[in-house]
Amino acid sequence: MNKLTSIAAGVLAMSSFSALADGSITGLVTDASGILSGAKISVVGTKSKTSTDHQGQFNLSRLPAGKHTLRVEYLGYPSSDFDITVVDGEMLDLGSLSLNINEATMEEVVAVGHMRRGAMMATNMQKESDNIKNVMSADGIGKLPDRNAAEAVQRMPGVSIERDQGEGRFVAIRGLPSQWNSTSMNGDRLPTAEEETTSRAVAFDFFPTDMIELVEVSKAITPDMEGDAIGGNINFVTRRAPDERMLSVNVGVGGAEKAEGGSYSFNMLYGDRSEDDKFGFLINATAWERDWATDNYEPRRAIDDDGIAGVHRLELRDYTGTRKTYGLNMSGEYLLDNGLVYASAMYGTLSDEETHYKHRVRYNKNRVELQHIYDELITEMKGFELGGEYDIDFNTRVEWKLSTYDNQFEYGDIPNGEDNAYYVVKFKQGVEFDNQVGVRNSQDVGSNLVYNTIDGGIDPARGIGMHLPSDWVMDPDKAVLADVELYGIDIQERDKIVAQLDLIHTYSDQLELKTGFKYRDKERNANFYDKFYGWNEEQFGPTPTLSQVAKDLGVSLVDQPGRGEFLDNFSHDYQKHFSQVIPVNDLKRWWGDNKHKLNFLDGDSEVVANGGGLSRNFDLEESHLSLYGMSTYKPSEYWTVVGGVRATQTKTDVYGYVAVENDQGTSVEPEQGGKDYWSVLPSVHVTYHQDDMTNVRFALTRTFARPDFGQLSPGATYLEMENQLRAGNPELDPTYSNNVDLMYEHYFDDAGVIAVGYFYKQIIDPVFSQSYQGSYRGNSVTVKSPLNGDDAWLHGVEFTANSSLAFINESLDDFGMSFNFTLMDSEMEIPNRSDKVKISRQADELYNVALYYDDGNFAARIAVNHKGEYIEDHGSNTMLDTYYGDYTSVDATASYYINDNAMIYIELNNLTDEPLQYFTGSERRPNQIEYYGIRGQVGFKYDFF
Repeated sequence: MNKLTSIAAGVLAMSSFSALADGSITGLVTDASGILSGAKISVVGTKSKTSTDHQGQFNLSRLPAGKHTLRVEYLGYPSSDFDITVVDGEMLDLGSLSLNINEATMEEVVAVGHMRRGAMMATNMQKESDNIKNVMSADGIGKLPDRNAAEAVQRMPGVSIERDQGEGRFVAIRGLPSQWNSTSMNGDRLPTAEEETTSRAVAFDFFPTDMIELVEVSKAITPDMEGDAIGGNINFVTRRAPDERMLSVNVGVGGAEKAEGGSYSFNMLYGDRSEDDKFGFLINATAWERDWATDNYEPRRAIDDDGIAGVHRLELRDYTGTRKTYGLNMSGEYLLDNGLVYASAMYGTLSDEETHYKHRVRYNKNRVELQHIYDELITEMKGFELGGEYDIDFNTRVEWKLSTYDNQFEYGDIPNGEDNAYYVVKFKQGVEFDNQVGVRNSQDVGSNLVYNTIDGGIDPARGIGMHLPSDWVMDPDKAVLADVELYGIDIQERDKIVAQLDLIHTYSDQLELKTGFKYRDKERNANFYDKFYGWNEEQFGPTPTLSQVAKDLGVSLVDQPGRGEFLDNFSHDYQKHFSQVIPVNDLKRWWGDNKHKLNFLDGDSEVVANGGGLSRNFDLEESHLSLYGMSTYKPSEYWTVVGGVRATQTKTDVYGYVAVENDQGTSVEPEQGGKDYWSVLPSVHVTYHQDDMTNVRFALTRTFARPDFGQLSPGATYLEMENQLRAGNPELDPTYSNNVDLMYEHYFDDAGVIAVGYFYKQIIDPVFSQSYQGSYRGNSVTVKSPLNGDDAWLHGVEFTANSSLAFINESLDDFGMSFNFTLMDSEMEIPNRSDKVKISRQADELYNVALYYDDGNFAARIAVNHKGEYIEDHGSNTMLDTYYGDYTSVDATASYYINDNAMIYIELNNLTDEPLQYFTGSERRPNQIEYYGIRGQVGFKYDFF
């Protein structure tokens, strides 16, 4: 027989001793309203302590046998002690431990409203975490006037969003680009599919807040988290099976100021457990339909010979539409003797049927155009998870999960199922503009551009003139068909398999070890075209006018929806120049009847066959393999140290096209590129618990960001609507960041908190989008291409305060306030710029202010959210940098409990009608201004169980 080595014998002895000499306890912490996450659990007189997880559950192992006192502490509630008896070699299930309940009367000791309860849960989870993070619970989300996942997180410190048609879409942390963050669902980063971006940022406008149990924003990540997160990680946790039967129904109706229709919402949540409590399930279904409208003003710019950005066309866009969001989340779990298995399925979709009438004043082409645009944008996400947790012994746990996700974007059946696209029918009328076109500083520079006053022109930023007679009106009898455009996109990204395995071992009451791996197999297919068709006069006679097309369809011309109020806050009355329009539903029919009368315009179109749209037609295969190891060490009650390393391999293969010019002309050939690299990401997190109410946190981490998908494509795409040529760069390197975070947190008994922190990021090989003026097919265009820049840095400070106002006077105990701000600065160098610039999409300031009242029955809140301006794309100098303007929104919500089960509520958004703005160099040189109006909803919620 072989002898055991001394080390192996020692390990076996320790394992045997721990298995026989220690006991364990498990339990659930609740209050009168449900589970409590973030409750502190400790065994009095020992070093053993932990906190409850997302499900309110906890587990403590390596406890000595005998009688003990278990203490449960939760900010906002009195602490509670429970007598327990630990038995060697046994797991003691304590069941549900209730806080804030008077056992004699079964009433709450401290009356807590739903707003305050949500804030309490978030504060407790943040306090007990081992890394720098912020948390928002379902209670907190549900009491804000936010209807999708992106909008919910904008209230959290250092988090901002980008909007589309007034609704939140992309999420960013600390002002960094959204694609530099890891956005995940239940810990898995999701695939992306979005109409106009090829980035890795997830658009969350398709995902309703009703399906979210919890949001965690980790600003300093640990090795067990995905490492492609320079800004941090935003993790949306969906609802899982409840501990007892529940049925809740929520219905609402509302409207939007600029829209003619209304809005309707419905949410149903049902869950239950079997009699033996082993099997539990949950079904959550939600629907939200709303009409919307937008007034949009877009001066499109070109650079003249002197480097000045003048306006070559003015676009006056009037949008109306109907958005439909549907979601379904189903989950189930089965408890085993030493663990559990669970499964969940998720579905979310957003359909946006959009009508868009666009009048374009083309100063450089001496014409005015009217575009009829009709389309349906459809985003659809599906996901499935199967996982389990298993206790090998009292000190060792295995967790595993298999997942698959599918995200797809496509256009609906407009104008028909065969040619589904962004459908545009354009009419044009020739005009003669006045002699101020091309004039700058009283001199005709011959550019055929219009200049704002900041550049020596006569046109104010928010009132660029038509430069036509004041009584000029577009004439349907003179406006002829210019062309028909079909703009098609189909994107599907699939994470075919995501496999994860984690092993957690409690070595002692001071040391926990964790190791594991994660593998993802990804596939992305992107197809794009932009086809133009013109009237075939040779076979079918003169090109029809707007009035003739309407006559052929047997319809009358009508005013576009909301015409009379279009940009009514501007000094210039643009709508008086508008022609009447053809209803877009009838124009669908016109395409089917007249397609054979149109010629394909190869020179104007972007299709693979003619070398167009190449950067957006590609297939990608990518795999991620991550290995990690980490430890959590608590040498004393004052210190917690989390350290480890994650190593991630990325293999990317891109299959696309390149245009090759030769003596015979231009041909299109297949092109393949690829990268294979490892990213080694060490990290250490140190928390000093100065006392029970104070944490000082310090973290050193290394993170990275993979190049966006479109940036890796070898081809280029011309976008006629933007007058841009976008090119890819398959040689891009990933961006890395070395991060330093320092945070001071002080908590109060009422669950208030004051926190202040500093962060610094050294960013290596950042990718930026450089813009310059070039030519394409003989026309002047803006060329955008990605490049790795020189190293950059970003730093900033954060401050958070959240408290009731009882510290002023006890009579104000039902009133509260929350306030957070983030101030940032950054610097990077890019080629062909002598000055140092800010990182793209980095805002200088973010802040949130909210005042609320909550007496347990009636609750109300008014909230202000602000995001500062940032550079979207760098130009050749500061005057040509393009910006996303600052945005400040004011929202309000109120609710009243009729009884213990029934609640009525009201939600109001965008009370100040804040516009979205883009500009070049200065707000006095706008590129886009968009107004959405106020929108709101009233509703009724009833909890049956």
